[in-house]
Amino acid sequence: MMKLAVSWEVKRITTKFEFKIARSAESFYDVVIVKITDGEQAGYGEAAPSRRYHDSTTQVTTLLENLTNEIISLPVQDAELRQAKIEALFSDSFSLQAALDMAFWDLHAKQLGKPLHQVLGAEIEMPISSYTIGISDLDMIKPKLDEAISYPILKIKLGSPQDEEIMGVIRQHTDKILRVDANEGWKTVDEAKRRIEWLAGQNVEFIEQPMPAMQLDDIAKLHDWSPLPIVADENSVRPEDVPGLSGVYHGINIKLMKCGGLTNALKMVALAQKHHLDLMMGCMVETSVAISAAAQIGSFMRWLDLDGNVLIANDPFIGVGNVAGKLILSNEPGIGVRRR
Repeated sequence: MMKLAVSWEVKRITTKFEFKIARSAESFYDVVIVKITDGEQAGYGEAAPSRRYHDSTTQVTTLLENLTNEIISLPVQDAELRQAKIEALFSDSFSLQAALDMAFWDLHAKQLGKPLHQVLGAEIEMPISSYTIGISDLDMIKPKLDEAISYPILKIKLGSPQDEEIMGVIRQHTDKILRVDANEGWKTVDEAKRRIEWLAGQNVEFIEQPMPAMQLDDIAKLHDWSPLPIVADENSVRPEDVPGLSGVYHGINIKLMKCGGLTNALKMVALAQKHHLDLMMGCMVETSVAISAAAQIGSFMRWLDLDGNVLIANDPFIGVGNVAGKLILSNEPGIGVRRR
């Protein structure tokens, strides 16, 4: 087998609509596509850095430039050893950890000639994914709902002073199942309780991250009281976070860009099951590379929110299919992505 080689490129991906959450608004994102090749097969990964986790595209590319030799000496077959080395080398960039981990898994599965979900013991059938509606000016809600017309489950970003007006407009136009993500936007227990009680009568399935992550004791006060499940996002970053969320949340949202890739995501799955926490797989705004990687373990989840690639207008890759929220995995070896 030839010596490994690594290369990367920065891609600017543009969202179909401005993507606004409780703490930011963006219309494009810069992601880094990583390629690791053994001379015959190539594995792809993606870093979609988030300021929320003190990560940036510049940081990712600088680390890649400075530590190329260390990357190509990582083991393809031994995921545990590889992940430990990746975390030691790239402790400052969770998204680069994720990109390298998924590229190595993609390469490994291609070397085996198998789809990655088979290698990881996952099934091809998985829950229906939601489609995300970012915080919107009220006149933009209808066009976003029209874009999402085929999706049976919508994820609604709240956490702004306009929460009630936004929900009012949505409910004028659709009675679909909604999932609400407040992105840390409600600051007091009283406010969170008011909002949750109000949402409980509106065909809402669960509430994600109602309050700031640092207010874990306050969030715990919602756990036994809440008529709706409470799901951790910003509190559920790495595997070591999971045990402490038992009794505080009902479920956790796993994102490759936070946890450092599929190897750590699988650890989080095992920990969540041990601590009786429901499982959700989420994403950032990402191309089909990262979404296809995450979908490989979609069958382990109760809930899916893997829509990052359908929120963008210029996906440079073709990978996992998404038909009205039903994700369709490829039978090709690896994560099943190719350049558009």
